Amino acid sequence: MKKLLSLLTLPLALASCSTFGVPTGDVSGNLLGTQPSGAIRMAVRGVSLSGVQTPVVDQINIPTFNPEKRAYAISFPANPAEGGYELLAYVDANGNNRYDSGETRTQNTGKTFVYSQSGSGDKSGKDLFNLKAGWTLVNGTTVEKSGTPFTGYDLNW
Repeated sequence: MKKLLSLLTLPLALASCSTFGVPTGDVSGNLLGTQPSGAIRMAVRGVSLSGVQTPVVDQINIPTFNPEKRAYAISFPANPAEGGYELLAYVDANGNNRYDSGETRTQNTGKTFVYSQSGSGDKSGKDLFNLKAGWTLVNGTTVEKSGTPFTGYDLNW
């Protein structure tokens, strides 16, 4: 019985992961460049659509899945507020599990994840003013992709 249980455990574990052992999520990618020393964490933080941090920041902290392999996969919150969000990795220098201004972080990609509960405009997804419902990745006002998952979203130190 123990042998059968151990044989079933491996396929179940692999089924929850992608081919390379990184769990699937809403956003996945790699942390590129020279990684600084310290506790590496990830955060999703609210930003305006121009990329500036919003006054009320709801920050969701996500540990990297495998900092040694420098790969990550994260899931967005179940009930996000509508608006723009930035994904970043950072060194948690003060150990408070939050990104604080001045801590070493990955470069800004210039892209924003936008959440719209019911969409906007004609809901075609053709631009920032006509979003489909759900998550959209935008670069300025140009829609790069509507709907999860967003794969290959690499972050650079």
